[in-house]
Amino acid sequence: MTIYEETRRIDCENAVGRRLVVIEQRKWLSIAPGAQVRVPVFDYMTEDGQIANRLDDENFLLLMTDEVFHRA
Repeated sequence: MTIYEETRRIDCENAVGRRLVVIEQRKWLSIAPGAQVRVPVFDYMTEDGQIANRLDDENFLLLMTDEVFHRA
């Protein structure tokens, strides 16, 4: 089982002024008792469930629409 923990919400805007919120989630992979703990992985998605890819500190790419959003 994978556990997700919301870590923050990032206000973003694209080149034509469309705004959205990208949610950063920390994903913890479940491991067997006594196993070594792994470093968490971060996933990004919008409030309406679109998958986002973090390009760098300021930019995100929506995978389904190929739109780039910048931190507002």
